[in-house]
Amino acid sequence: MKGTFEFDPAQCDYGAATASVRQILTEWAAIDWFVPPRDPAAESVAARLIEQHNARARTHLPEVFPAHVETRSSRGGWDDFAALCSRVRGQSWDWKFSALKKLSFSHSTARCWTLRDQAQRCVSIESSAIPRRGDLFVRVGDHVFWNALGPRLELEALLPRDRVEPARWYLGFVDTDIMECIEWQLAEGGDDLEGNPFVPLMRCYAAGFYPFSLGPATLVLFAFDR
Repeated sequence: MKGTFEFDPAQCDYGAATASVRQILTEWAAIDWFVPPRDPAAESVAARLIEQHNARARTHLPEVFPAHVETRSSRGGWDDFAALCSRVRGQSWDWKFSALKKLSFSHSTARCWTLRDQAQRCVSIESSAIPRRGDLFVRVGDHVFWNALGPRLELEALLPRDRVEPARWYLGFVDTDIMECIEWQLAEGGDDLEGNPFVPLMRCYAAGFYPFSLGPATLVLFAFDR
């Protein structure tokens, strides 16, 4: 299942990183969620992408990202997917905040990039102005926040009721990845995606594999069975 943007990334201007941000948005929108991998080689592709993600991240934050991550693949149905979601939600290790968010913040700080500096490029919602479609940020007073980007999926219309909650949680769980991926490019101020550690993570989802981090050096790549 694919979501849809309410804007065309090709029509949006994101400054010096415009081309790369457009590509990130386009690739994210093309992800077909919660379907079995279509490529017979998808499992090895996903494993390489996770290795690439970790290697790129480690160059910036070696104290958080280990030299080796034990990765295993797992296939199953919705019950298996929901069980992994519950396991991750109940553990003390939080991959998103303890590793990925820390990585993004460290990089932005090193590049002197802040949300506050984007204030002149975004609409103040206090003035009753409507953010332009495709705007990355909105402003409330002196505070700048990420705008909702999408693409959005109408899960209630697309899935049986018992599958909606784990699907919604996982999409919310990975939703920050697109923001971190874009923020990385804005902080870099260019179009070279080669060093961005969030790009291979995004492409892992596109390959049909969903990472679940069980600890700093242990990760499960889940895929749905056909």
